[in-house]
Amino acid sequence: MRKKYIYLLFGLIIILIFSIGHFVSKSFYNKAPLVENGFIDLSDWDFNNDGNVKLDGYWEFYPNELLSPSDINSEVALHKFYINTPGPWRNQIPNDVISDKGIGTYRVKIKINKSVLMYGIKTTHIRSANKIFVNGKEIGQRGNPEPSFEEGYFSDIQRTVTCFKPEGDSLDVIIQVANLDYFSGGIIQSVFFGDYEDILDYYIIFIVLDIANILILGIFGVYYIGIYLKNIKRKKFLYIGSICIIYAFVSSTVNEKMFNKIFSFMPYFWILKIKLALISLSIYLVLLLIRQCGNDFITRKNIRIAKYIIFTSIFTVLLIPMELVGLLENIIDTINILISVFVALSIMKAIYHKRYGGLGKKGAMLLLCGVIAALTQYCIFVLYYCSIIKSNVIPFITYFILLLAVLIIILKQHINAYNKIQTINSDLISLDKLRNEFLISTSHEFKTPLHGIINIAQAILNKNDRNTAKVDENLAYIISTTTRLSSLVNDIIDFQSMQNEELKVNKEVFDINGVVQAVFDILAYMRKNEDIQLINSVPIGAYYVYTDENRFKQILFNLIVNSLKYTENGFIKIKAEVAEKNYINITIEDTGIGIDEKYHDEIFERNIDIDKNVFNGIFPSGLGLSISKLLASRIGGELYLEWSEPDRGSIFVVKIPKANENSDVIRQEEPEIKNNIATLRSDEKLSTNILCEPTENKSNGQKLKILLVDDDVCNIKVLQEIFYDSDYETLVAYNGANALELVKKHKDISIVLLDVMMPGLSGYEVCKRIREEYKLFELPILLLTVRSTPDDIALGFEAGANDFLTKPFNFMELKARVTTLQKMRIAVKEALKMETVFLQSQIRPHFLYNALSVIVSLCHRDGKKAGELLGELSKYLRFAFDIDPYNSFISLKEEISFVRSYVKLEKARFGERLEFEFDIDEECLQNTIPALVIQPLVENSIRHGVVKRISGGIVKISIKKSNDYIKIVIQDDGVGIDSEKLKGLLDYSISINSGLKNVNKRLINEYGHGIIIESKVGQGTTSTINIPLKLNI
Repeated sequence: MRKKYIYLLFGLIIILIFSIGHFVSKSFYNKAPLVENGFIDLSDWDFNNDGNVKLDGYWEFYPNELLSPSDINSEVALHKFYINTPGPWRNQIPNDVISDKGIGTYRVKIKINKSVLMYGIKTTHIRSANKIFVNGKEIGQRGNPEPSFEEGYFSDIQRTVTCFKPEGDSLDVIIQVANLDYFSGGIIQSVFFGDYEDILDYYIIFIVLDIANILILGIFGVYYIGIYLKNIKRKKFLYIGSICIIYAFVSSTVNEKMFNKIFSFMPYFWILKIKLALISLSIYLVLLLIRQCGNDFITRKNIRIAKYIIFTSIFTVLLIPMELVGLLENIIDTINILISVFVALSIMKAIYHKRYGGLGKKGAMLLLCGVIAALTQYCIFVLYYCSIIKSNVIPFITYFILLLAVLIIILKQHINAYNKIQTINSDLISLDKLRNEFLISTSHEFKTPLHGIINIAQAILNKNDRNTAKVDENLAYIISTTTRLSSLVNDIIDFQSMQNEELKVNKEVFDINGVVQAVFDILAYMRKNEDIQLINSVPIGAYYVYTDENRFKQILFNLIVNSLKYTENGFIKIKAEVAEKNYINITIEDTGIGIDEKYHDEIFERNIDIDKNVFNGIFPSGLGLSISKLLASRIGGELYLEWSEPDRGSIFVVKIPKANENSDVIRQEEPEIKNNIATLRSDEKLSTNILCEPTENKSNGQKLKILLVDDDVCNIKVLQEIFYDSDYETLVAYNGANALELVKKHKDISIVLLDVMMPGLSGYEVCKRIREEYKLFELPILLLTVRSTPDDIALGFEAGANDFLTKPFNFMELKARVTTLQKMRIAVKEALKMETVFLQSQIRPHFLYNALSVIVSLCHRDGKKAGELLGELSKYLRFAFDIDPYNSFISLKEEISFVRSYVKLEKARFGERLEFEFDIDEECLQNTIPALVIQPLVENSIRHGVVKRISGGIVKISIKKSNDYIKIVIQDDGVGIDSEKLKGLLDYSISINSGLKNVNKRLINEYGHGIIIESKVGQGTTSTINIPLKLNI
């Protein structure tokens, strides 16, 4: 039954390939009429829509004569036959008339229409020399068709593409053919006729396809041989690469015969010899390739026999005279086909007996399909060149099927080998990854507290005035931190012991209350603020358990550390109750950020990434809960998450065996634990300081404020200690949101020390938001991070940071960087103040010059009026000289007073031509603005707007409160400003109108934005200034 299916598959493949070939060959030119008795009527044929025509059918044929157009219609042409073209003449004319090697003349008459201006003819395969005439004119030639070699005969089987203009409504096409060196001659394949452009397009398409085919095969061949050269043991790549290169050459000698065109000096039969030898060699390489794919398909003996046959054929074809090559070609083709059939049958036999050679059943079937495709390809080539079939498209399809089959088999073998390697190495890779994660996590956990201990100790040594209480507090912090490190070391040791099944458990009876209180005392410093309550609800002497106390303490320590890390306010409470089956449940409840329900089953796995929208970070860090769960199991208990909701908190339960009533109830505390607890509890005042340390150090007003932002309490403690005796008052934030609130609340913060890696808003995001309100010099930001790659540093500076410092840092370097940034901030502010003084000084002389000009002009006409104006000027100057050049802010009331004085001066000069209107919100008058910013705008409206009109005009001054701004508008109905002049009005590089430019520059330096000017010619100008309320002093 199985054998039946194999033969059925074989038959289906052949039928499919021939069906495709038949479809391709018939898909073009299937509507054209045929040549009958040397005539074809194409007068009704639409070459534009229906395409070109194959001139297939019965042509006139004159054997043994090479007739010219003048001879063919004379009495010389006596012997005429009608033969089916294309096809060799030997099959249609008796041997006594013409032999295989001979000469003859073909003729066809074509009736055409005049719709085509230029016709074309393309030959496919004419053996072996030819000359073409149309209406008596020679239009193409390949080789030299002559009756004998002595008369100049030589062969050339390249294709001919030629064109000609029609004359009249008929064409007389004559083709002289000579074949003196091949075993059969004639027009072997179709002659195409049609519009020359279409013929040329058809020719170019096949040229491109040939070139693509040659390049693809050549590239694949070179690629696979290159792989072999890197590893000479992989011979299959040598075989398939060589086959690709051989068939790249073979492809270049068929169809459009690209090789023949390039090397036209080489005789055709030498090219034929090389092609036949290489095709035979490729058959042998295919055998070797199949042997490489599996030993079950072909035996060594059979390969050896095939080798002798094939190489005998190769040497024979290379050594025999050229006259016999044509005859030997049929023999070699037959040998190659028989060998291919034998190979296909051998593979089918192996499959039948379930011997798949390491390829598996699917791989063996695929190999069989490839061999059958190659066999079919070879047969079709032979049939094509014998004119039995009319299309050579199928050989390329089948050849690529063979290549595809072999490539898929090789790819499958490599995939299988790769999968084996992956399977072998997967455990090692996983362990290596776990090791790297473990080292990174634990090194960070060690580095942070050690860094804190070093800096705290250094701070103690550097203090001249050592406050005993402060020193004791710092020493208590160091003891707590080292205890935390000791717990981390114990976690690592226990993890390794559990991995090796070596963990020792020392069970004993003890009171839960004492362990809970000891852990609370040790970890109290980790609270982020005094609002977090540590509540021990386990009564003394009420609950005794029988387990390993040190392991139990580790479990509680990890759970409480985790709760403290993610609890901003509220409480952490521990209580106990008796459970069923002699167990006690110890409940650890916190009001932290909680965990989404979908992650409840994953939190005890190490380094599980929790959705940032739910948890805002990684939970838990390091070993944490995973070690605690393992420890709980090893000491006879259980750890699980009982309840948790985002933004509400979590409840963890530790289930521990209850002590028997007959056990010793009281056990003395170990000296080490007792001494530590006693040390931490000895000073109630010290304990209070640790538990309730304020986040803002209260200090006198002379100190500069520095904002410390870090989610780790240990890091905050270190930073506070570094700046304790310095000129800074510290503000503390444990997350990005709190930091932004403090920045908004405290406008006098001098510098921000910002940790990059924080839950919620990262340091980069916080930095970006601060930069939306403050410039680089207004509020310097120093980023602190454990990562210092170029990408991280670039990201920090892009976010708006002033400087970057990698943890762990030296406290002296940190203080030096902070001092440098502060000096930079002060220097930039001083520079801006000096620039403001300079700009302001440019305005005053300008105003004085105009005011004095007005008074001088009045002295001769109205002395009393001049005196009044001198009084106004004196009043103005008195205020102007009182302005502090380093703090040149005045109230709006004073600025308006200056403006009114100036208005009176200008009113006196221009009389009724100048009118003023004031619309001022009285509640705005106490707000401050930079001095002398309104008067220059009023002056500009008068000088360049109103007085330019003969009739004069009006200047309106409006001051109103608008949301968070004071909106100052100076409007006139003067001549206006054209758009081109308006564009350069505030350009500081242009020297004209310096008053407006100076005001604009001062406003930009102070507020980040300047004057808004709108104007239309003939309608007037409006100037607007927006003064932020939040920046008023």
